[in-house]
Amino acid sequence: MAFISMIFAFLFIAVLILGVMFLVGLVLLIAGIVLRRNPKISVRKASVACTVSGSVLLGLPIVMAAGLCMWGVFSSVKGTDYESVPDRWKNEWVMDSQAEDEIMDALFTSADSGDREAFVRNFTPELQGKDDFIESVDAFFDVYPKGFSYCETKDEYGGGGGSYNAGHNVRTHSLHFNTTIDGEWYYVSIEFCYENTDEPDKVGVTNLRIMNLQAAAVFFDECSRSVDRPDDIYLLCDIRSSDEISARLIGGQPFLWTPTDTSRLTADELRDLLKQNKRLDSPALSEKLGAPNAFRKYVNSTGYDYYYELADRNGEPCYANIETDSPYGEIFHAFICTPTDYDYDYTLFDDGSNE
Repeated sequence: MAFISMIFAFLFIAVLILGVMFLVGLVLLIAGIVLRRNPKISVRKASVACTVSGSVLLGLPIVMAAGLCMWGVFSSVKGTDYESVPDRWKNEWVMDSQAEDEIMDALFTSADSGDREAFVRNFTPELQGKDDFIESVDAFFDVYPKGFSYCETKDEYGGGGGSYNAGHNVRTHSLHFNTTIDGEWYYVSIEFCYENTDEPDKVGVTNLRIMNLQAAAVFFDECSRSVDRPDDIYLLCDIRSSDEISARLIGGQPFLWTPTDTSRLTADELRDLLKQNKRLDSPALSEKLGAPNAFRKYVNSTGYDYYYELADRNGEPCYANIETDSPYGEIFHAFICTPTDYDYDYTLFDDGSNE
């Protein structure tokens, strides 16, 4: 993003310089025309100098602007010759943000319209050559819910990577986000390569995953238990029913959910309890909270995250995220969550308040 900002800064400076040149040239040209009427030889010489200088300064921005317009027209016409976005990437240089926008539009426009041939062309030739590729495409379209071509992306994250070695370049990018379509929450992950000078068959989409809330809860639960992700699944649309999987969205993340019969505390009631109890396994907390509704322990983290449903707060669902240093051990963080966010302004637990 810093590189893109520098490009826009240079473009702004260039346009500013050309604009100043145009204005100065226009002033000099007008001055030359006015001075030409003066009979004095010295003034007429100055008139010629102003006219020539003004014409040059006026002409340069016009010529450069015309050249840029012609280049833009040529590029747009040339772009129509490509059968797919990856084909254009193989022949033209693009920025990562541009490549991201292009591949999202190409993937979801073709998927929403049911154009399988156009959809397939977005993937790398290497993947298209796999024995199970067409089977994977068929399975994808069998459950694809449509509507992603006009969806609003939320909580985007990702990034690019690559290597540059004397013209032997490889550039890759990934994008992860969630969205809501017709009231249903989905998680989307896209990975692609938009430049590979030595192996063009590896240019294109390398991984696409779409999951609804229930499927994503299973996926993220499995990911939390292992740093290794199966690399044999490159195309997936996983839609599971609430009858099959119980899941909730907590703090913007999907979780497997276990219902309990414990009466729900208010946020204030839990805060008062936490002032007197520093361990999650203390009898007072265990009796009031009961079993956690959701749990997550990341394999590369020392913390243990427990989630409990509380009484609705401000008219919306409310959850407590209690983090401990060991299974049901000493508490060192506790936050209030809505389905989409964490409320960091409300202090549920503070080490200073327990001293």
